[in-house]
Amino acid sequence: MIQFVWILIKDTPVAGMKFIKITDQEERDRLEKFYGWLSGPTSKFTEKVQDIILEDTKYYYHSNNSVLFVIGADFDETSVPSIFLPELEDRFFKAFPHDVSVTFDGKNISQFRSFDSVLVELSKAFDQRKIEAFGNRKDLDAFEVLNLPNELQMVTLVLVKMKVVTPDMVSQVTGISSAEVERQLREVYQRGYLYITTISNKSYFSIKPFDSDESSKILTRKAPTEKSGEISPDTAVSSDTSQDFSQSSLDVTKAFSPSKEVTPKFSLDDAQVVEKTNTKYDTIESAMMAPPSLEKDSDRQGSTSSGLYAASQGEMKVPTLTNGIEPKLKDTVEPDKDEKESKGVKLKIDPIAQEIDRNHKMTIIIPKNGSLPSQSLRREKGYNSGKIRVPNDKNKDPFLLNSMIKKDLENIFEALLMGDLVVVTGDTPEVTTNGLVDKIFETLTLLAPHRSLRCIKSDIFVHPKDADVVYVPKHLLKYYSWATIVDLDQKKVTSGSSSEFSRSLVKKIRKITDPKELVKEVTNTSSILLKVGRDINTLKIEGRPPDLYLNEVKKTFGVATLEAGLTLSEKLVRLHKDCAYIAGFYIRKGLDIIVRAIVVGYPVVVIGDDPLDVLHVIEALSIFAPNKAINAQVWTTNFAGINLKEFDLMGAQEGTDKLFREAVKVNLRSMSAYGGPRSEFLHELLRKMWRRRSKERPKFIRDNINNMFNDVRKIVQAFNSLGDREPTKQEIRELFSKYEPHFPELVIEIIKNEQKDIAAKIKQAF
Repeated sequence: MIQFVWILIKDTPVAGMKFIKITDQEERDRLEKFYGWLSGPTSKFTEKVQDIILEDTKYYYHSNNSVLFVIGADFDETSVPSIFLPELEDRFFKAFPHDVSVTFDGKNISQFRSFDSVLVELSKAFDQRKIEAFGNRKDLDAFEVLNLPNELQMVTLVLVKMKVVTPDMVSQVTGISSAEVERQLREVYQRGYLYITTISNKSYFSIKPFDSDESSKILTRKAPTEKSGEISPDTAVSSDTSQDFSQSSLDVTKAFSPSKEVTPKFSLDDAQVVEKTNTKYDTIESAMMAPPSLEKDSDRQGSTSSGLYAASQGEMKVPTLTNGIEPKLKDTVEPDKDEKESKGVKLKIDPIAQEIDRNHKMTIIIPKNGSLPSQSLRREKGYNSGKIRVPNDKNKDPFLLNSMIKKDLENIFEALLMGDLVVVTGDTPEVTTNGLVDKIFETLTLLAPHRSLRCIKSDIFVHPKDADVVYVPKHLLKYYSWATIVDLDQKKVTSGSSSEFSRSLVKKIRKITDPKELVKEVTNTSSILLKVGRDINTLKIEGRPPDLYLNEVKKTFGVATLEAGLTLSEKLVRLHKDCAYIAGFYIRKGLDIIVRAIVVGYPVVVIGDDPLDVLHVIEALSIFAPNKAINAQVWTTNFAGINLKEFDLMGAQEGTDKLFREAVKVNLRSMSAYGGPRSEFLHELLRKMWRRRSKERPKFIRDNINNMFNDVRKIVQAFNSLGDREPTKQEIRELFSKYEPHFPELVIEIIKNEQKDIAAKIKQAF
């Protein structure tokens, strides 16, 4: 549902409505936190609709003609940016012409009070909107449009360009009447395309479903200017990301200055449309107040205001900020523990990092075979067949990288050979306009005959599980510090690593002048590496001594090839080994600390450079929770307001240890776990596990962990069966006599939150 709407002109609230029961002070706090999060002037938010999650609310905001529109909604509310926000802006500018916002001096707020009833009407209509065509329908793109009759193609092309339209919007672009546009779009709908949502007798047409996570691109519309009332397809802007506003800062002093206008408090009697609505709208209240003023000192004044508009007092009462221009971390991190964890660590509020965090939440359930989930092993599977593709070099330039990159070319080949992510970047116009990126993709594919590369262009962060090569703008590079980066502007490799194997390959191909000979050399080298890596992997799986084979490789191909084959085999073995093996491979010290935390329910943070390695370790550790689904944040770059209590396992970038002081941690670089106590009971369980073969471990873990929790339940039931009678210490010891000596300690930790009294009794007995 829509929780509230705020409309601000020149940082002064002029209209708004709240549709949930929150106090005036709570709303003040929300507005203060929202302004504290913004890192740029509102004029920066004109191009795209932005969104941010603060606490339990998703905020959508957009600036149009100097008017800032802010909408708070539930997480599961759909179509806010594509329907509600455009409709809100359209109705506002119909009620108040453009010159009203331009000439507004912050004094005469009462002129906007008539818009309160419009907000009630809009919210009610949006809540009761009619959605047609649930489920899958045929995809519509520019090529598919050509299959439609000629008379439908112009209207449909505008829709494909703008993603979400109303008949009026298409009419302004094409000159066709709105009625005819709607008729044509309805005909396209009857042919199996499009999704339709109707609100207040106005129909919205979309190429994507409104009610799914993969909803339509965000749509914004510019109000017609005085010179032209037309709207072109270019005024419809789609966005999946937030922009980087690090170059400018919000004028908080101005934004949080109190308004001098005193407006009577709105009541339901002022809007007759409310009387016949359902229960939801019984809580509607006027929502807008002047933002809190900013004081240099930290004294809070006026914090006991009883209302947003304190009309009976004849003046506005407003609280003051206590933390200066920079918002404190507690404004974005909910729990008290998280505040303590971050003490002494200064973090810049980063909208891109927050977007990364929102997009990398997973629920993990390890299959019974105990292997890593298939979808996360896409890259490793690319090596699995052992086949070498015959490269097709027709119309491709295998020398493109040779001619562009004069230094550190071996870093690129190392990534291609070993399956690491390659990031291509550049901001100059030539990079994107002359097809250079596509040519780079073709060349990289040609130079990796042992793999099938997935190449993606993106303006948002792409996890390495989803791509092998990615092109992103430069402002995203700081989120790829662990990857091999190719800067097309500077024509150089700015990060990554190499080995003697890749350096030797580059020395050879630098001397080659014939394209076919170059491709042949790369193909032969890749073939040798793949064979060595797969053979070593086979020996590991079968448990055979590898010494004889390794010596043979060393004599035939050299030490560099042997070392490269060993490195590749470590990646490929993930396809066949159980999760316990993978967890033990990466966590050589303190694995029982992590297992204890997972069993007891403490948060665990896996810290590493490569998000793919971190993901694999998180999934591998999930095998020790057969009794539940693991709630995981698989990657975070700077702990952007994440609540540790929400997750069982988290993945974080190297160097973020101080942000997780209350969590148990795994550092993949040191291959060790720390930050929590050990468990002798689980340590012994792991020792028994390692004595079993790989294929037997998953069942052993599943049976023992489940039996352990069954025993815990039996112990709790035994205490509850006594009723009010207090058991003696001897009785408690006898109850545990059939279990291992260190089991009581673990039981206490498991039940201490929900069965405090029983946990205390067990502790006293031992």
